[in-house]
Amino acid sequence: MVLLLLARCSPASDETLTPIGALCALIEIDSTLPGQENLTGLRRLLGLILLLASASLPAEVLRLAGNLWPPYTDRSLPGEGLSVELIRTALGRGGYQVEYIEVPWERALLGLRKGSYDLVNGWPAVKRVDYSLSSRAFLINRMRWVQRRGSGIRYDGLDSLTGYLLVLSRGYTYSDELDADTRLQKGYAANFVQAATMVLAGRADLTLEDERTALFHFERELGHERDALAFVPGEFRRVELSLLVRRDHPRATDIIATFNREIAAMLADGSYAAIFVRHALPVPDGLP
Repeated sequence: MVLLLLARCSPASDETLTPIGALCALIEIDSTLPGQENLTGLRRLLGLILLLASASLPAEVLRLAGNLWPPYTDRSLPGEGLSVELIRTALGRGGYQVEYIEVPWERALLGLRKGSYDLVNGWPAVKRVDYSLSSRAFLINRMRWVQRRGSGIRYDGLDSLTGYLLVLSRGYTYSDELDADTRLQKGYAANFVQAATMVLAGRADLTLEDERTALFHFERELGHERDALAFVPGEFRRVELSLLVRRDHPRATDIIATFNREIAAMLADGSYAAIFVRHALPVPDGLP
């Protein structure tokens, strides 16, 4: 190893910004010091070995957990989903690797609290502040109510929902106000497809989902019933989707800073838009 290093350290080399260049610089400095050659040389050699070892370490692998939530998180989709590809690309540019793990949503949140997972993509909520840090938002979810076609339901604030049976996806925090409103009749389903099936069967009047996700399922699992479902005019709310990092991760602050920096750079260089195009989705005008 020492012979290889010496062979590469020629006066003509300009590698001072690389690990090898830094090692060469240390050797050159050491060679100019008179006396104590053996001791100082040993120290330098140990430093060189450590520097080489650190340069060859693989990028840290972060565990991103999510439920089956197309087009955002879904192992069967290109890049394992829009959100996964955006997060993986942004953090990859900053030296992190991202492994996506698909589990039920409640298990993803529990794993984030317990340290089994490092990241989720989600909506910042009061009840998650104690165990997670949030990045800047990287896209908008337009939340819309879905009804049986012909029901004639109109949404005009939470008051307009009284008297209807709502079915929501278990574990989701659509809004703190909706969660806390005890006047409303709320039931729960495992996911949007199950909730929509309950609406179709007359077991519920309304369900709530991100518009992109609802349209995805209308073209697939719910395709045979597509004409029997309809969006309620307007929207429930727009929610900013962020990267959530477990608060006790030793590099949590750096992960957030890296993501915020690189997602903005991706918008500027066109790679943000390219990922939306790859998923056949309209490109947003910019970051929220």
